[in-house]
Amino acid sequence: MQWRIKMRTEAIDWLGVLATEEEIRNNNLGRSNCIVNKWDTLQFYLKVISRMPGQASNTQYVVCYSNRLDNEAIVDNGAYDEDVRIDDYVKQLKNYFFRFNYEENQAGYFVAKNIDAINLSEDYYPGKGFTTIPMIVSKHPVYPNDRVYDNFEELENALKNDEYVSKLNKYNTSGLDNIPYLIFHNTETLEYRIIGNFTGFDYDVTRGIRYDYNELKSFVFEEDWYDDVVSFENNNSLLYVGDYVHKKIMAKLDETEAIAVKEKIESNQEEINDLFFNESQDDEWEFIEHFEAVAKKDGLFYTKKDLINFHAAVKSSSLVILSGLSGTGKSQLVQCYAKALGLIDDSFHMIPVRPNWNDDSDLIGFVDSMHMVYRPSDAGFINILMEACQERNKNKLYIICFDEMNLARVEHYFSQFLSILEMPEKSRVLRLYSSEYESRLYNSDKYKPTVEIGNNIRFIGTVNIDESTFHFSDKVLDRANVIKLEIIPYTEWKTGEITTKGSFVKEWTYEEYQKLIRMPKDNMLSDREREFIWNVHEVLNSCGKNLGIGPRILKQIAKYLANLPINSNNENISRKEGFDIQFVQRIMTKIRGQREQLTAIFDVESDKSLIKLFDEYSDVSDFLKSRRALEIKNQELNDYGYTL
Repeated sequence: MQWRIKMRTEAIDWLGVLATEEEIRNNNLGRSNCIVNKWDTLQFYLKVISRMPGQASNTQYVVCYSNRLDNEAIVDNGAYDEDVRIDDYVKQLKNYFFRFNYEENQAGYFVAKNIDAINLSEDYYPGKGFTTIPMIVSKHPVYPNDRVYDNFEELENALKNDEYVSKLNKYNTSGLDNIPYLIFHNTETLEYRIIGNFTGFDYDVTRGIRYDYNELKSFVFEEDWYDDVVSFENNNSLLYVGDYVHKKIMAKLDETEAIAVKEKIESNQEEINDLFFNESQDDEWEFIEHFEAVAKKDGLFYTKKDLINFHAAVKSSSLVILSGLSGTGKSQLVQCYAKALGLIDDSFHMIPVRPNWNDDSDLIGFVDSMHMVYRPSDAGFINILMEACQERNKNKLYIICFDEMNLARVEHYFSQFLSILEMPEKSRVLRLYSSEYESRLYNSDKYKPTVEIGNNIRFIGTVNIDESTFHFSDKVLDRANVIKLEIIPYTEWKTGEITTKGSFVKEWTYEEYQKLIRMPKDNMLSDREREFIWNVHEVLNSCGKNLGIGPRILKQIAKYLANLPINSNNENISRKEGFDIQFVQRIMTKIRGQREQLTAIFDVESDKSLIKLFDEYSDVSDFLKSRRALEIKNQELNDYGYTL
C-alpha cells in the first residue's frame, strides 16, 4: 500500500488532517476514510500535510484509532447506529489539525500515536501544505539539558559565536541541510522572530546543532502571517509554517540587511588550491593515472576528465549513479575503480537489483514470524554492512555497487536507506526490524534490530534508461550525483601495451582514502555562483512549485568542487568546468515535465530563459555541457511533449 513508508518516523512530529473519502479510494486504501473495525473502534486515515524545508510534497496517509485520540472535544458516540456514529465522528474530525508520530505495528502497517488536536484555522483549504521549522522558545528548553535563552539577543550572540544552540526534538535530522532559518518565540511579548539564512550545519548527538552562515539576518514576524502558522502547546520546538508565508520569509531573508557577516574565502581556483593543498595531492594524481591505466587495460576508453569527474563524485557524494546506454561499461567502470584502489573480493560487492523488488525488505530482509527468525535478503547487503562496521574492519575501504538499480522503483526498496545516507557520522543507523522482536528472535544475537552504515563504505549505482526501467524521483536526485557516461569516438581508441603505476598496486585503507577528501569551509561558493543558482531556482520554481534547487544541492556542489584533484598541468578539471559538470549532474536532472510547463525555459526571448542566465553568468562558467544538455531536453519536448 502507498502509505507503508519505510523510514524512521517514530520520533518525528507530523501535521495532518482527516483524509477525504476520494483520497482514500484513489490511493487504494479502502472505501471510506472512517470505519468501525472488528474491535468496535473507529478507524480513520490522517493525511500528512507537513514537509521538511526544501522538500517537495510527498503526501502520505496514516491509519489512526479513536481510542488513541486523547481529546475531550472529539467524542465517539458508540450508542448511535453505525452509519450515524461514523458520520458524527467525521464531522468532528474535519474541524481539526492533528499532530502525531507514527510507528510500524506487528502487521507491518504504520499507525499514528501521540496524537494531539487543535482547531482548524479559518484560512485552511484542501491541498494547502506546511513547512516544519525548528523553534526556540524563550526561557524554555526545547530538550532536556538544552541551553535556555531569555531573549533573542542571547540566541543571536550564540549563533555569532558558532555555539551549539539546540538539540532537535521531534524533527527529521536527515533533512538538516534543508533548514534555512530558525524561529525564536518570545513568551513574554508573544513575538516570533526569524533568523537565517543558514548554509550548513554541524550536528552532534549530545550537544545539538551548530549553524553555518555567510550573512546572518533577522526580522520580526509580520502581523498578517500569524494566521498562517500552526503550533501545539505540548510541542513548542516546532512551528508549521504555511507555504505562502514560508515563501514570503525566504524572500524577505534575501532582502533583509545582514546583522553579522562571516569572513568568506573567494572561490577562485588559486585560493582553493592554496586552501586545500596537502601532501596527498601528488598521491591522488598518481592514483588517477593508475585508474586511467587500469580502465584502458580492461578495454574501457573514457577521457581522463570523465574519470576525474567520477572519482571526485565518489569522494564527495553519499551516492553516485552512473547512467548511459546499455553496453557503455558502467558496471565495468565501477569494477575498475575498485581494482585501482586495490580492493579485493571481500571489499567490493556488486548487488544486482531485481525487477520484483517492491519494498526495502527485498534489500534488507524481514522477520519470519512463523519461525521467529530474522531473514536477511539473499542480496547479501546486510551482511556486508555488518562486516564493514566491525572494529577490525573499520580501516578497511568498501565499495557497494547496485547494478541496474532502476529495474525496480528505487523509492520503494531504497527508501529508508536514502533517508539515512544524508545523516551525520555515527547517526547512520539502518533499522532491520522493531526492537520489540529482539528478545523473541532465535538469531537476534547475530542480527540486532539496527545496523550501522559505516563511513568506510562508498555507494555507487548503475542505471539504464529505456522502456524497461523506472525513472527517479526528486528524493533520489536530491541525494545522488548522476553521471551520464559517454564513450570517446572509436577512432580514438588506442590499443597496445599499457603499464600501471607499480607503487599504486596496493589496497587502499579507509584512512588513506579519507585523506583525499576535503571538506569545504562554510559553503565555499562565491557570491556569483550562489547568485546564479538562486536565479535558476526562481526560474524553475516559477514553472512549477515542485521544481527548484534546495540548499542541499548547494552544499553538494561546493563539496564536489572542493574535491576536484589539483594538478599543475591542463589535465585536471578547472573550477568553471566543475561547476558546469555539477549543474548538469545535480540540477539539469531535475528539469522535467510537460511542454506547457517548461517551454519558457528554452525560449531565448523569455525572461525565464536559462540560455540568458548562462550568457549573463559567463564569468562563472561557459556552461558548454549545460547548454548541450538543455538542447537535448528541448528536443525531447519537441519530439514527445515532455522530458524526463
